[in-house]
This record gives sequence, C-alpha cells and structure tokens, in this order.
Amino acid sequence: MYNKQKLKKVISLINQSKNKSFNGIGLIVYENLSSLPVEPLIHDTLIKSDITDDSAIVKKLLLVSKKNCIYHDGFHLLNKNINLTHLSYYFSTPINKNFKPKLEKGSRYRTAFYGSLLEDVLCTVIIGSSCEPIFFIKGKELSLDAF
Repeated sequence: MYNKQKLKKVISLINQSKNKSFNGIGLIVYENLSSLPVEPLIHDTLIKSDITDDSAIVKKLLLVSKKNCIYHDGFHLLNKNINLTHLSYYFSTPINKNFKPKLEKGSRYRTAFYGSLLEDVLCTVIIGSSCEPIFFIKGKELSLDAF
C-alpha cells in the first residue's frame, strides 16, 4: 500500500500552485522500480537523494514542469512512501487489449492509463496545464475529489 493522504496533499498543492508557465506533469507511484519499463531522458539529475518533504516535492515538481525547463518531459517517479526519487523518465507502457482508455485523449493520458495496469505501479497521476488532476489505479480513472 502507499501513502494516499500524502499523495493527495502533494497533488492538491501542485494543482493550486500551477501558473501559466506550467506545462503539465505525469507521475508514477511505484512498488518496485526495477520491474518498470522506464529509462532516464536526461543524464544529469536534480535529485541527489529521495525528496521526502511534501513542500520540497511540490517545489521541485513545479520547477521542472515549466515550459522552458529541459526536465519537464517524461514521467517523474515517487516510491510508495510518496518520496520523489527520479525525474524525467520515459515510460514505455504496453497496450492492453482488454482495457481501453477514452478516445481523443493525448499521449500522457494514455501512458498514465496503460501504466496504471502494470503490476508494480500503484498509481499514476497526470495534471494538465489547463485541467484538473487525473489519477489512475489499475485502469480506473479518478478525480482529485474521488481519490
């Protein structure tokens, strides 16, 4: 299990603090990193050790989610304690033939949807620049209020 209250708090703070430079965000909450189909998009890292403090996590994610930041692309990873562990990862999710996402949604949406179906993914979250957060748990889409 993961720290659902901490995740909800972090997501709420990001959503309340985003501004016109916010480019959107994708998050993976994972159980076992070694089993995930991910690889880094950047050589440099902005995380020397896990970031555990809620406000520090929000600050870092808002910083890297700006349109002009080279780190904004990809998904950012949180462990089951909702500690920020990795930034800017390519998330290569297989397409599941039994579960289908909504049509007319973008790549980040589909990646989060399909990624949530993976065994060691506890939850995925996306926040668009002009839309509310969406949580995915095993293919089920939830709003911030319903999470």
